[in-house]
Amino acid sequence: MASPPKHFNPFYIVLMILGLIFAVTACAYGVMTVKMSTAQGISDSAGTAILEFMSEHGLLVLSIELALLAIVTAAAIGTDSYWSSKEPQEPPHDADR
Repeated sequence: MASPPKHFNPFYIVLMILGLIFAVTACAYGVMTVKMSTAQGISDSAGTAILEFMSEHGLLVLSIELALLAIVTAAAIGTDSYWSSKEPQEPPHDADR
């Protein structure tokens, strides 16, 4: 007998996607910081478009992503009880009566 499908909180999927984007952005910001600290700077390196973008807008992008992560985390935690109440309950067994 197949068990009925369980409901899941869709905010967790959004959290996974936002977390991955945040991790990639943070790594790019870290690479830009290391490149800027060397004597060469970012003008002599390959792939300067993303590094120049991170140099100009990286802190803003990271701040926006962090705010979105905070909002979606609060939404996921706040709606956990709603999504768990939608899960199907097991029927009572005859032994429980």
